[in-house]
Formats: sequence, structure tokens, C-alpha cells
Amino acid sequence: MEGFKKAAARQDIKDGAFTVVEIQGEEIVLTELDGAVVAFSNVCSHEECTFIFEGVGQLEGNEIYCDCHSSRFNILTGAVLDPPATQPIATYTVRIEGADVLVGPA
Repeated sequence: MEGFKKAAARQDIKDGAFTVVEIQGEEIVLTELDGAVVAFSNVCSHEECTFIFEGVGQLEGNEIYCDCHSSRFNILTGAVLDPPATQPIATYTVRIEGADVLVGPA
């Protein structure tokens, strides 16, 4: 992804809730964690399953769990915490400008 793109309104991003947006063909999850908006890929690097489906996913603290094959990732760094995945997921830079959430390159 090149540059920053408007992804959502800040008021729509809540702690414990997921907003999935598509930006330049990439599915990106937005959520609030400790008061900050974070953005990460909605696609597991192992078998390309989605983490969030119809607003439901398994996030505990800063760890996302993939229902397909049990891989876990750190949503702040993208790091693999549990296999079978071996490659990290993309995480994105977030900026808040006024009432907008902007997502930028990984």
C-alpha cells in the first residue's frame, strides 16, 4: 500500500470490536487496544484464512488466533507466536487526523 488512506471514522473503532476494511485490495482489521487504534492484516499467513468473519474473531490482549489451524500472532508486530504459521502477518501504521482513521504502509 502506498501512502495513507482513510479507513474509518475514529468514533466507529471500539475496544473489543473489529472493523474490517478493504484498502487497495487488502483486508485490514481495525480495533482499539489500550486506547490506540491498531491495524493488521485480516489474512493468516499460513493458509490465507481470515481472522475476523462477520465481525467475530478471537483476540486476547494483543494476540489474534486463527480458527483454521490454531496459529497465533502479535497484532502490534505481526510476529508468529504459535505455528503452524512461519511467516508474520502485515501490520500497518495508523494516524488519526481529526475524526478520521488513516492507515498507511506496513
